[in-house]
Amino acid sequence: MQRQEQHQVQRQQLTQDMLRRLPVLEADRAAIVFQLGRLAARSGQVAKGNGMVEWIADAGAGFEARLFEQIEEGSGTEAEKALQRQLVLALDHRGLLPETDAMLADQFGVEESAIESARRALLFLEPTCVGAKNEHECQYRHAIEHDDPLVLDVFEAMEAGFDDVPGRLGLSASEFDRVTRLIATLPKVPLLYEETEQIFPELEVRREDGQLVTTWFTPALDIEADAELTWWHDTLAMRAKTLQSIWDVIAERQADWLNGELVLHPLTRKEVAARIGKHESTVGRAIQQKFVRTEGGTMAWRDLFVRATVRGQSPFMIKRIIAELICSETAPLSDQALTEALANEGYHVTRRTVANYREALGFGNSRERERQLWKGES
Repeated sequence: MQRQEQHQVQRQQLTQDMLRRLPVLEADRAAIVFQLGRLAARSGQVAKGNGMVEWIADAGAGFEARLFEQIEEGSGTEAEKALQRQLVLALDHRGLLPETDAMLADQFGVEESAIESARRALLFLEPTCVGAKNEHECQYRHAIEHDDPLVLDVFEAMEAGFDDVPGRLGLSASEFDRVTRLIATLPKVPLLYEETEQIFPELEVRREDGQLVTTWFTPALDIEADAELTWWHDTLAMRAKTLQSIWDVIAERQADWLNGELVLHPLTRKEVAARIGKHESTVGRAIQQKFVRTEGGTMAWRDLFVRATVRGQSPFMIKRIIAELICSETAPLSDQALTEALANEGYHVTRRTVANYREALGFGNSRERERQLWKGES
């Protein structure tokens, strides 16, 4: 019986460890650099590998100190503040605290009620929702602080599963649609550093002497020290190995594109998963927020996955053609006209999809573009 209980504990620990590693695999390069900055601030022994972004690393280095200052200025006993500081050190690279209260209580040798109280105290610190258990709780904290009070009302009504939320709150259909759109844009993680539109690719592929040369920017720890650094060293090594194995399959299939030809071949996550011996969901998580810099520009890995059609139904390719059509138009094309032009090129998508892609590219609708032409704007 004792051996069976030990096996159950080991399985639980293994599962929890896997759950800790998966978000690291999913994280983009900036999030990894931020975490390495935190580790470097705690230990002078940390040697950072390739791919660092210094201003993000600097933000990470000062992250915990800023939280400690807020804790010190807050209320509570010294013991309570000490536990809050311990939880800050336990935050993951996203600024979240996904472990259960029971696990944290066991880790720090305190009652669950003490963990619950300390976690609640963190939620009142800046940045908003630091210490939240998950992305949904983080969005809820942002809803609480939103300037529009309807955001919180609708969020809580939807969370409670009420029928006819607009009718219950006395909202018109258009007002309800506006608020739900705002809710969908609420941050899912704390804003740990100043947001920019800059993209930090995992690798660069360029042609040299007729050959494709690949340079990886994936950050890594060069040394191992204590248990935490060893865990991060091993996790980052596993992340790098998984990403490289996925990229090898992508590069093989999309060699024409990487060589400068405007053609993408069919490729699915399921196929990649089978090739590298991973689950399809693992591949899906791994390629999120990953970018590659090529001679044709920087693009998302997910855009290199296309359906099994002659031309490929990659969103990247469709957006590219929409941009080309708009930039070469002599008179503004409606979304329906763009949809028909795409169909002539072999890309069959809905008018709504065209509108979404057009907006994502930063182009206004035909009327807005017509006004720009009339005013002589570029």
